[in-house]
Amino acid sequence: MEKFIITILIIILTLGASCSKNTNLEPIAGAKSDSVAKQADVKTPDILKQKNANPNDIFSVSRDGQIATLDFHANFSAYKRIAIVRNETGFYKNVPVVAELPSTAHQFEDTLPNAGAFYYWIRAYPISGALQSFGPVRVGPDEGNKGTYPNVEKTYPWQVARSYTNATIYWNFPMANYRKISIKRNSSPNTPNRKEVYATKEPVGRFSDTLPDPEADYWYWIDATLQDGHIITQGPVKADFPMN
Repeated sequence: MEKFIITILIIILTLGASCSKNTNLEPIAGAKSDSVAKQADVKTPDILKQKNANPNDIFSVSRDGQIATLDFHANFSAYKRIAIVRNETGFYKNVPVVAELPSTAHQFEDTLPNAGAFYYWIRAYPISGALQSFGPVRVGPDEGNKGTYPNVEKTYPWQVARSYTNATIYWNFPMANYRKISIKRNSSPNTPNRKEVYATKEPVGRFSDTLPDPEADYWYWIDATLQDGHIITQGPVKADFPMN
């Protein structure tokens, strides 16, 4: 009788343990990841929703020689990512991307190519919908000319040569861990509509690109994205035939 009671107790305990197990081991179909869900819960600041917001209230730029420091006053955490673009004209045209940053960034230090004045914009990429652009914000010239400006062409050398059917791109960049080195092509020297034809992380290499139309002219760009988000862009360079 005692053995029978013990056996019954063991069966009850076993059944209770099995019923208490978490059987929901698979994620719910369509459920968001924790990071995406948390990001979706972040509220976009009102100033980023205003059509005519003063860009100086969204971010500011200061300068010390060749270093321009961008401080973000608005919280971009509700976005997937942000990009920093700049040019020397203040018109939103031909604005190269100089950095790709996480949306949680609060500051960015940019190394300027020369002592002149520059204009900045922030591009914000939402979880869904079209990107938003905020700017321009101007930073003045290096009045005292105290900056040490990098020679990008010397530090990041590359060249382009072509045959009738192919263009060959050579590059010899400093040894580093790159996020991406991207080669782009266009049938005109204009920045828009560039097509990426090759991507790598190798700092030294060559790539042979088959030209869509051997009778046409082509121009190339090369972008090196560093681990901290900086993007070093060179181009356009025309693919010319070697001189005899």
